[in-house]
Amino acid sequence: MKRKKVGLALGGGGARGCAHVGVIKALMEANIPIDFIAGTSIGSFVGGVYSAGDINMLEEFLVKIKWKDVVKYLDPVLPKRGLFEGAKFKKIIHGLIPKSDFKYARVPYIAVATDLLTGKEVRIKSGNIADAIRASIAIPGIFTPFKKGNQHLVDGGAVNPLPVSVVRDMGADIVIAVDLNHSFLGEQSKVKKPNKGKFMKWVTPDWPTIIDVIENSVFMMQDGITQKNLVLHKPDILLQPVLGASSIFDFHHAKKMIDIGYKIAKKQIPNIKKLLKK
Repeated sequence: MKRKKVGLALGGGGARGCAHVGVIKALMEANIPIDFIAGTSIGSFVGGVYSAGDINMLEEFLVKIKWKDVVKYLDPVLPKRGLFEGAKFKKIIHGLIPKSDFKYARVPYIAVATDLLTGKEVRIKSGNIADAIRASIAIPGIFTPFKKGNQHLVDGGAVNPLPVSVVRDMGADIVIAVDLNHSFLGEQSKVKKPNKGKFMKWVTPDWPTIIDVIENSVFMMQDGITQKNLVLHKPDILLQPVLGASSIFDFHHAKKMIDIGYKIAKKQIPNIKKLLKK
């Protein structure tokens, strides 16, 4: 019998995407094939590294990140189009994917972005992978849009935060989808904001900061779109790791989130194997 093809749809969610690494780790350990992979935002980053780089190297890189490293990787610009340029992040991508071209991808891979002028979904599947990822992670207001030809591309989450439909169109018989943001606002509301003295209140802004405002707005929008899309494009396996209130830049919590992704995927391995046998 011809084996069913498995597709992995990786959703957006900033640093919460570390959970994607854990999911892939569990699938590889169980010898579950990944025949197609599509990602939005951080999902495109992890998917791109899996497809054309070294996922183990990515895990090693992530678990070593400290908060001071996150700050070091940000490159603020005069906020005409976004807070950060994203050039330093592209250097990280090139370090993890030395041959950054789709023709070197071992697994068919698509990065999902959004055309800022037309509002249409853009599926990037050729050219430079680092550019594709940079376009896909351009969270509006956080990173500047990525210019490709006549297009100004921003985060794919504006139109397709969890690209189940993309993986189906690639030819997947079985789709495993990883939704990162379904519980974000609920978990964030449980976090107690620290009490500050008068001096610290003057030095540092109270919640919400500009990052919080953009992040919460984006995640609310993406969760709403995802819930509607899941009715139209239902995955065979839906993984929704509970990642607490981890924020866009909380990569210093990577190990914890990788473990959460690994454990939730591990529980679904028997169900995935059943689908492969049908």
